[in-house]
Amino acid sequence: MTKRKGNWFAAGLLGAVAGAIGGLLLAPQSGKKTRQEISNLAAELSLKVKGKALETKKEVTAAFGKYSEESRVKYEKIKNSLMGKVASLKTAGEKIDKVKYGKLVDEVVAEFRDDLKSTKNAAVKIAGYLKKDWEKIRKSLA
Repeated sequence: MTKRKGNWFAAGLLGAVAGAIGGLLLAPQSGKKTRQEISNLAAELSLKVKGKALETKKEVTAAFGKYSEESRVKYEKIKNSLMGKVASLKTAGEKIDKVKYGKLVDEVVAEFRDDLKSTKNAAVKIAGYLKKDWEKIRKSLA
């Protein structure tokens, strides 16, 4: 009986060591590397969905009632924040579909609601423009 107990103990110890080694080998990458991947993907997505200057000017004017450097910066800040969140989810391995993307748009726009008080419907308009970018996002994530 004692030999059998010794075998179980040795097998358990060997399993624990193998598990620890496997855990180290399969551990996720460093936080710094993950942040860099998220940043790179966000930049790539931003480039792919970036509209032409005239298109951006029209969207900013429609959302804020006028075009100014300040309103354009706000619009770009919102768009970049959205791309960062999309990239973060994608890097984490989450599937992003049109519904999830729409919810992300709404969350990001809500975060900037205080910056959008200058125009009554700015948040709604900006969310609409960002949601129209879904096809570009979908193709970029594929």
